[in-house]
Amino acid sequence: MSNRRKYLNYTTPWGVDLARVAKSGWTPFLIHESGYQPQLEDWNHQGVDSPFWRFYYNPKPGCHLQFQGEKIMLEPKRAVLIPADTVFDCCGPVKACHFWLHFTTARPGVSIPAAPIVISVDDSLRAMLTKLIATHREPTSELRDHRLHHLSSALLHTVFATLETDSPPALPERLVEVLALIARAPHSKLTNPFLAERAGMSVERFIRSFREHTGQTPAAYVLNTRIRLSGEALALTDKTIDQIAAEFGFPNRHYFSRMFARQVGCGPSEFRQRQRDRKGR
Repeated sequence: MSNRRKYLNYTTPWGVDLARVAKSGWTPFLIHESGYQPQLEDWNHQGVDSPFWRFYYNPKPGCHLQFQGEKIMLEPKRAVLIPADTVFDCCGPVKACHFWLHFTTARPGVSIPAAPIVISVDDSLRAMLTKLIATHREPTSELRDHRLHHLSSALLHTVFATLETDSPPALPERLVEVLALIARAPHSKLTNPFLAERAGMSVERFIRSFREHTGQTPAAYVLNTRIRLSGEALALTDKTIDQIAAEFGFPNRHYFSRMFARQVGCGPSEFRQRQRDRKGR
């Protein structure tokens, strides 16, 4: 019979307890697409926008992004991280040797401006990018795609670890559960009284605590979540606008279209068409 001791404590006096970080509001990366093309033809697209984040890296120079009059070069020593809802132009005077990631993430309580972020590519990041590109060149297989997912996640964690942004405030466990509910069931009737009851608070205390920790009222957060998720569905699925409106908690298509246009700047149909025109770019 073994006399080995079972260590049941998940923390020690010598390590760093990361559970509090996990509860601080960081949403894990949801990666929609990882892509690489050695010679993309006509990489010229004006007014690119999307409900998800993008990461761009070009192993060869020659192409650039245009953002509010600023020219951002894409070259081996720098990559670009582009937050959701950032409008920019892709400029490809030459064939683009282009690696990209499309993904979703969020940090409640932390505001990240809608502007491209230039990332310096050091030796460690270059090694990860080289591995990812080499994996893209392997024959298509389920195992290859699993490796791409893990390598892409590791790359994004490495990139985000370099960002100098404010740390999101630690969320109380009750609010963590409420945010998870909103993300999991956006179609539900997510009223303030209902959410307050789930959080075990009075309505007034809940609204005050929610705004303190997320920077938004519960109603604004619910609407923003519904708009973001419906934007992803418009861009990434063939569901009808009526189906998407119902799936994400809007009473009808007309109300959904009005709220979507107010938040995004165009209606769902136009948004979907613009995304399809640039699919995979």
